Amino acid sequence: MKIELYYDKECPFCKYYANYIKLKQNHNLILINARDSKKTIDEFTKHGYDINDGFIIRVDGKKLYQGSDAIIYLNKISKKKIYFNNNKFFKNFIYPSAKLLRKTILTLIGKNSKI
Repeated sequence: MKIELYYDKECPFCKYYANYIKLKQNHNLILINARDSKKTIDEFTKHGYDINDGFIIRVDGKKLYQGSDAIIYLNKISKKKIYFNNNKFFKNFIYPSAKLLRKTILTLIGKNSKI
């Protein structure tokens, strides 16, 4: 299985999570800085995905997941699991809070939160 993970390498949280996931042992995981992949990000946008709303993963060149769905998918197939007591709570509260924190941190360190 080939998994491309598009993330914001300038975001400390995104960078940490991308390095943490460590799927390479069982899957072909390719980490891609979304800021360096304008053409692909524009392609995703045409299909209704906005990188500013969170990670985007593409599995085997076909299936796309974004944001909390991407993290839940990666967690499901990963050896190192983050246990969510409730995926609905994660999707509706934790992930939106993390997105707001990401925006705030990038602003504080002088980076543009929009890719």
